[in-house]
Amino acid sequence: MLKTITKFTPVKVLEKFEDFLLADYSRTKKFITKSNPEVLEEISKKKALAIFKRTINDTPAYASFINRKRINPRKINSINKFNQLIPATDKNNYIKKYSFEKRCREGHLPRLGNVDESGGTSGVATNWVHSFSEETHLFKAIQFEFNYVFEGDKKDFMVISAWSTGPWATGIKFCEAMERLSLVKNTATDPEDVVKTLKMFGNKRNYLISGYPPFVKNLIDNYDKKIKWKDYKIDLITGGEGVTLEWVHYIKNKLKKGAKVVSSYGASDIDIGVGFETPLCFFIRELIAKNPQLKQELFGHEDLPMVFQYNPTMHYIKEVDAKDGKKEFEITVLDKYAISPKIKYNLHDEGRKFSFNELLAIIKKHEPKYLQKFSKKKENIDNILKLPFLCIFGRSDGTLSFDGANVFPDQIEDAILTDKELEKKTSRFKMERKHNKNHNVEFHVHVELKKQYKQTPKLKNKYVNKILTHLLEVNPDFKESVTKNKTLKPVVNLYHYDQKIFKRDDSKVKNIYILKSE
Repeated sequence: MLKTITKFTPVKVLEKFEDFLLADYSRTKKFITKSNPEVLEEISKKKALAIFKRTINDTPAYASFINRKRINPRKINSINKFNQLIPATDKNNYIKKYSFEKRCREGHLPRLGNVDESGGTSGVATNWVHSFSEETHLFKAIQFEFNYVFEGDKKDFMVISAWSTGPWATGIKFCEAMERLSLVKNTATDPEDVVKTLKMFGNKRNYLISGYPPFVKNLIDNYDKKIKWKDYKIDLITGGEGVTLEWVHYIKNKLKKGAKVVSSYGASDIDIGVGFETPLCFFIRELIAKNPQLKQELFGHEDLPMVFQYNPTMHYIKEVDAKDGKKEFEITVLDKYAISPKIKYNLHDEGRKFSFNELLAIIKKHEPKYLQKFSKKKENIDNILKLPFLCIFGRSDGTLSFDGANVFPDQIEDAILTDKELEKKTSRFKMERKHNKNHNVEFHVHVELKKQYKQTPKLKNKYVNKILTHLLEVNPDFKESVTKNKTLKPVVNLYHYDQKIFKRDDSKVKNIYILKSE
């Protein structure tokens, strides 16, 4: 009934209803846990179509983009036509083609707001403009996640923000949002300062420490002689890259019993907080890991994704097929205050999108008693959020993330090509992000030598030095990460020509730059 009513309700009325819900946490939670999940998806579709029509009229870059594709926007009168006829945007075909001003509503920058940035393949950072008004909407979403996952409405927290500082999106946005919800200290990526802060304010408080996984692992492992972690009530929130289930359990075992270790999903292109890991998400991820048949039906291969839920009234997300057959997402930002709209924007992250009912129906086929198993973990079934799911494997464009820094195959290739000896001796290479036996992330570069060349310690060291030096020159995000975390220094492995690791790619038309180990 409510779904039918939603179909015929004007978007402006739906937005007012949404504002009414978000103004009160308990009201929002009740609606999301009790209502038909298809209602939220229906609202998402209506808002996506409305945002598209508005953006065509008031954003010069997008109007030009659609005009160049020779599409008549008047004919886009349903979500099906929107999905089928409107082309995707991404960093290459849209962001790099148009100026900041043309990508903003009415063709000019906002008077109030902020600019943050993310690294690029050439070392030239991409800047992202946000208005002050849209930050208010983001804050309400983060407030809900904080209250739901960490019981922020019931506990007093001191939040320690250990994200990278400077113009990067996560550190700025996280601090701005959390200081309205709790007491915040921004230590940046300084483990000494984190430990000093904990000792200074004592072990009677509730702490939430945030940071990229390699930083968190380094902090917990290498500073345990300076502080007894189990004496403090610490929860952790991390993001920027995937973590293994073993990594999560390892970190939890180092902390006080009951500690929460939660991942989040976002991107500078869109915003932080696109998806968040609820208790149900983590439980589902564990189920998938233990059930090969379930994993095969969901994904068709052996890799285990991160699992998140997201608010469809903030983002309309459509799963699409990439050229290589992988699954990706097109994201439409539904915030009417977003100064630089994103319509069907593809981050080129690989993964699957499932509606709430769809994923749970598949799980029930393989695990009929999954709800009983969930409740045995002391979770309240009545608290389950009826939100859709995103299952994220990582970048589909040959990018690896380390401590919030993206490393691109082009950057490794350029490092090799700038040295005549290395260029002459290199056949091909692969990058790999792997966890060692101590659950630390390592950055491996596997290099196949041409037939007539042999591996030597001297040659191996030259590869290491050239690759590291080049990355420090062109990739400011990686430079910041490796300065604070030496374990991210590239590990180079040399191979004689046509060994197994490369031989299986002989039949491929294109080089396969990423070696998957997780």
